[in-house]
Amino acid sequence: MVDFKLNNVSFAFPGERTVLKSIDLEINSGEFVVLCGKSGSGKTTLLRLLKPQLSPVGKLTGSIEFFGKKSDDFSKIEAAGKIGFVMQNVEAQAVTYKVRSELLFGLENLAVSRSEAQLRVAETASLFSLEDVLDCRISELSGGQKQLVNLASVVAMRPEVLILDEPTAQLDPVSARKMLDVVQMLCREYSMTVIITEHRLENLVEIADRLLVLENGELVYNGAPSELSNEILQNNSFLRASMPVYMRIHAALSLPGKMPTCLSEGRREISALLGERLRYTQTEKHENVRSKELAVRVKDVFFSYDAKSYVLRGLDLSVPKGSFFAVLGANGAGKSTLLELLSGLSECRMGKIEVFSKNIRKYAKGELYRNNVALLPQKCEALFAGPTVFEDLESVLKAESCPKNEREKRIRETAAFCEIEAFLSSHPYDVSGGELQRCALAAVLLKKPRLLLLDEPTKGMDAEFKKSFAEKMRELCSRGATVVMVSHDTEFCAEYCDECALIFDGRTVLCKESKSFFDGNFYYTTAASRLTRGVLKNAVTESEVLELCRKKLLC
Repeated sequence: MVDFKLNNVSFAFPGERTVLKSIDLEINSGEFVVLCGKSGSGKTTLLRLLKPQLSPVGKLTGSIEFFGKKSDDFSKIEAAGKIGFVMQNVEAQAVTYKVRSELLFGLENLAVSRSEAQLRVAETASLFSLEDVLDCRISELSGGQKQLVNLASVVAMRPEVLILDEPTAQLDPVSARKMLDVVQMLCREYSMTVIITEHRLENLVEIADRLLVLENGELVYNGAPSELSNEILQNNSFLRASMPVYMRIHAALSLPGKMPTCLSEGRREISALLGERLRYTQTEKHENVRSKELAVRVKDVFFSYDAKSYVLRGLDLSVPKGSFFAVLGANGAGKSTLLELLSGLSECRMGKIEVFSKNIRKYAKGELYRNNVALLPQKCEALFAGPTVFEDLESVLKAESCPKNEREKRIRETAAFCEIEAFLSSHPYDVSGGELQRCALAAVLLKKPRLLLLDEPTKGMDAEFKKSFAEKMRELCSRGATVVMVSHDTEFCAEYCDECALIFDGRTVLCKESKSFFDGNFYYTTAASRLTRGVLKNAVTESEVLELCRKKLLC
């Protein structure tokens, strides 16, 4: 049975900005379909067209059939019950105050009996390990926990189709894998059709039936991951950069035979190529020499949002000046709370925080934010309230008392740095999630901070812009700035950050140079490390694995 059939579908937002072009596509019942593409390629727009209640306003040409029915014959009640949708913006989906009521909300609207609804809530809470937060306020949860609640509230309605827009973007690696395991189970064991868009494909390619790739609104690839070849990846830089590390290595080395489609196949290929256990011996990963002075010193810090329990409990952390520093940890570990404390938005109950060798409490009113500290929050939408991106950026400079004749020049320079020139005249909510993330980055960079705090900055960013983003952050560090980033993106942190710290149970349990950090971890590590475990020692990034493989091929 065909769940969705798109015939020559094109879509343009008001103002004639075309985002989808002549899409022909069928999605069958029970399929696991992965949709990928650059930020702004039209992924979210395509997904929203498959959920009638969320269809964007604009000009639609062509036709869409839902479960064999034309769109006009497919009722809103059918759409509500059959098609579940988990949004990219975690804050936009919740409609109640508490987790339990959120899980009940959709069931009540479907007129599910009270006893049946209670059973479904119990089952779903157990499935997603939400028992401990059922009676918590949603506002008290971390971004990743909110995403799990959003997914659980949709799954409780037992839809026939589950549409997921970047559901793991704010989940730590372990939670992300567990969530995808549940989604795969829903597809394989309960015949639920799954359509998911993601930028991180390491755990998705091996379970996908079909891969769809959008480029500038056009469907440029529609096929099984196993049908990908060296030629296809070598001719499409975005697709190559987006694929799992074992596929990228196969294509980069032009290895013969079938493209590996799972980690175990990739490991066997690497093992056969190298033939023996080798050690990667390079120790210096970055050229810049960091200062021995500290930009941030956190000593024995305790913090709680209420009198019940502490989020941070004796946390210690030291961040050298000029470093690109990453903070990792599970959802709810206290990472975002730490950034709130460093930015002065919250005050610790006990302990001491120094920013540039000065107690944070001793900064005069407003002094901390004048060219000292700037925070890019996890909810970057909070930075935008104006009708255009340009006007929002201009408001930042007005607050900084920047002369009017300098504003446009600084905005244009920063926009070029963040690659958002094309969006300056757009409404902030008319751009994609990844594009809005870059606009938010521009807003905080306009403040010219010496300490830049970033909460999940790479969420929504495609693989190609991540590389550009890393280069920009390292350029800022070379100019004397310090960047502290909270992230779940282990591949990014291993490749580009100087040091990484792991927070668990409100404390720092590990803080090392990034290479040593990931090389010593078993679960909380990179895909390249997992790929080469037992074959290569001390190699944690794709570039390191490729270097050794190329040396072996030249022997």
